[in-house]
Amino acid sequence: MAEVTAKLDKLAKQNEALAERYNATSAAVKKQQAAADVAQREALAAAGNFDKARARLSATVIAEYESASFSHAGALLTSKDGQSYLDVLSTLSLISSHRAEILAQINAVHAQAQAAQKKASKLLAQAQAQAAALDKQKKQVQTETQKFKDLLATLTAAQQTAYADSNTVPPAEAISHIGRAPNARAQAAVDYAIAQVGKAYVFAAAGPDAFDCSGLTMMAWEQGGVDLPHLASAQYDYGRHVSPSELAPGDLVFLYQPISHVEIMVGPDLAVSAADENLGIRYVHPSQDMQDFAGATRLA
Repeated sequence: MAEVTAKLDKLAKQNEALAERYNATSAAVKKQQAAADVAQREALAAAGNFDKARARLSATVIAEYESASFSHAGALLTSKDGQSYLDVLSTLSLISSHRAEILAQINAVHAQAQAAQKKASKLLAQAQAQAAALDKQKKQVQTETQKFKDLLATLTAAQQTAYADSNTVPPAEAISHIGRAPNARAQAAVDYAIAQVGKAYVFAAAGPDAFDCSGLTMMAWEQGGVDLPHLASAQYDYGRHVSPSELAPGDLVFLYQPISHVEIMVGPDLAVSAADENLGIRYVHPSQDMQDFAGATRLA
């Protein structure tokens, strides 16, 4: 039992680390796809500007050739006097300069359109490559999670219950330890987290029926008006850091190096945690994991 429990704990930590890496890649894919979408819109706009500039040049050339007087020969034949001839020549010079400006604009816009399309194609290829990596990571998480389930299934029902109880604070016991948060924003986060206890753990999930660790804390603190990323290691950079002795309801506690788990305090030595599929969203005693403590933050 001790050997299997040790293996289960190790698999659970590995799975959570994999899930957090999946979340990081997922965020990167969304960011890359958004950048690719912007670049594609810029490329389309640049192509449209190129077509408009080319149309302006065509209109200028057509107008020039349709006017008989707007040529050196035409000006000489139609001018009444020397001044009118000079005026036409001046106009012809302006038309020539205008045409040159339009040509320069066309060249610039064409180069911009080509560069924009090249950028869009590159970003799209990068997004597709990251999406493929994301799919690979998802399959790896599912494979490792199945190993955990298979190993857990080797235990008897009583042993499985004992394993779950060793990693969980019973709700009836937890209720008496729930505390009040220091302010309304933190209390909103605490109330939300408590309401999720008993729901399922699913990696990369952020509610309403299932969560992973950073998905739970992200959604909890959304109720308190704080916009957190769906990634434990990134959430660590929000708010101000506090020591274990300062922990209060609403604070986030981070575990392992590198950081791959986060849970939210709801009372003295009591937190709500989402760690693996078999235990779901549950109450835990953070003091039992102080050997893995990586830090804590206060967001309000």
